[in-house]
Amino acid sequence: MADLDQPLRLHPLTYLDEGDEVTVGRADINSFGLFPADGAALLRRLEEGSPPGEAARWYSAQYGEQVDIGEFLEVLEELDLILGEGEAPAASLPATVRWQRLGKALFSVPAWVGYAALVAAAVVAMIGHADLVPTYGHLFFTRPSLLILTLGIVFGQLPLQLLHEGFHALAGRRLGLNSTLRMGHRFIYVVFETSLDGLVAVPRRRRYLPMLAGMLADVLAIAGLTLAAAALHPAAMADSGTVPGSGVAGFCYRFLLSMAFGVVLRFAWQFYFFLRTDLYYLTTTVLGCNDLQATARQVLWNRIWRFLDRPGRLADEAAWTPRDRDVARWYSWLMLAGYGLLLVMVATVLVPTATRITVQAVHEIAVASSALAVADVLLFLALNFWQPVVAAALAIRGFARRRRPRPAAKAETPA
Repeated sequence: MADLDQPLRLHPLTYLDEGDEVTVGRADINSFGLFPADGAALLRRLEEGSPPGEAARWYSAQYGEQVDIGEFLEVLEELDLILGEGEAPAASLPATVRWQRLGKALFSVPAWVGYAALVAAAVVAMIGHADLVPTYGHLFFTRPSLLILTLGIVFGQLPLQLLHEGFHALAGRRLGLNSTLRMGHRFIYVVFETSLDGLVAVPRRRRYLPMLAGMLADVLAIAGLTLAAAALHPAAMADSGTVPGSGVAGFCYRFLLSMAFGVVLRFAWQFYFFLRTDLYYLTTTVLGCNDLQATARQVLWNRIWRFLDRPGRLADEAAWTPRDRDVARWYSWLMLAGYGLLLVMVATVLVPTATRITVQAVHEIAVASSALAVADVLLFLALNFWQPVVAAALAIRGFARRRRPRPAAKAETPA
C-alpha cells in the first residue's frame, strides 16, 4: 500500500475529456480507463505532486463528499499508471509512427477524388452490362474441379481480406496509433482482426474513419474487380477478335466476378453488428457507449436469473456506465434476436448445405476413376470445413484461458 503522505510517481498520462467522462491512460502500453470528471481531477491532482492523503482532503472540500483513496489507488495500479519501485518513467512515443505518411496519403483529398472516380466508373460499367452486377452465380467460375473452385474462392479472398484490415490499420496510423493484426473467430467463422490501439484516447469524431476504412476498402475492391472484369467482358473480347468467354481471358473474367461477389458477401457480413463487426464499433461510438456488448449480455443474464429467482447470480449493475445501461435495455433484445436468426440460418441453410456437400463428395469418391479425383474431393472437403473446426478450436482455447487464474486485466482499446 502506498504511503498516503508521500507523493506518487506516475507514468506520463494522456487525458481525453468527453463531458462527464474522461479517458485516462498510458499510450505506450495502450492501457486506458474511463474516469468520471471528478475522478480525473483527483488523478491530475496526484500527478501534480499532491500526496494521496492531501489529494483526498482536497477532493472532499471541492466536491463535498469522501473518496476511498485506497480503492482509487488500486484502480491506478491495475491500469499500471503508478511507477513501481525503481521503475523508470515510460518513454514518450515518437512524433510519428511507421506508415503514418502512407496513411495520410491514402485518405487525402486527391485519394478521395480517385476513389469516387473508381466507384463511379464501376457503376457505369454495371449499367452498361448487367451481367457485371455481382450475383451468387458468379461464385461458380469453373466446373471441372471442385478443388480449383474452392481454392479460388478461399485463397482469392485472402489478399482482399488483408486489404480490408490494411485500410483499418493505415487509417489508425494516420492518427499516430499503433495497430496489431491477429486471427480470431466470429461465431463459426475465422476472421482477421485489426486492433486499433489507443483509439479510445482519440476524440470521438476522429474515430469514425478508422472504423469504416475496411468497408471503404471493400467497396473499392468490388469496383476494381468489376472494372477489370469489364475489360475482359465477352463483348469486349468479340470486338478485339477473341472468341468470347474462351481461354485464359474467359477464365479470368469469371474469376474476377467471383472475387467481387465474395467481397460483397463480406461487406454484408458487417451488418451482423452483434458479432462485434465494424458497424458495431461505429454504433457504440455514435451512441457514446463504453462496452455495450458485455453490458447487454449481462442484462440478458440478469433477466434470466430474475426469472429463475436466483438473485445471488445477478451482475452488479452499478459497474455499468449509465449510457451502456440505457442502450443495453433495448439492444440486448436486438442482440438476442440476431443470434437467434443466425442459429436458424445455421440449422436451415449451413447444416443442410454441408450435409449435401458431404453426401455429394462421398458419391464422387465412390465413382472416382483415379486417385487424383479422390484427392480432389478430399481437399475440397478440407477447404470447406476448416473454418468451423478452427473457429471451434479458437473458442475452446479462449474458454480455457478465461477459466485460468490470472491477475486483474488492464483496460484495453476495442478493436
